[in-house]
Amino acid sequence: MAETVDDYGFVVYPPASPGLPWLSVCFGPDGAVLDAEAFGSFEEADLVTQRAREVLQDSFLQRKLPPAGAAIH
Repeated sequence: MAETVDDYGFVVYPPASPGLPWLSVCFGPDGAVLDAEAFGSFEEADLVTQRAREVLQDSFLQRKLPPAGAAIH
């Protein structure tokens, strides 16, 4: 599962081998890992990843943008 919000990537990776955890990872627009967290199940990892994506998306929707054509100094 991979989703993006304004070029930020949210991915849940399955365990690389038995006994390892599921990983929830957030990538910045430049590909840098911004956050990673280990979970015991896909459901836990997916839930946290979805919540993080929603929080970021909400913050982008609430940011105040200048009017069209306005110069930013």
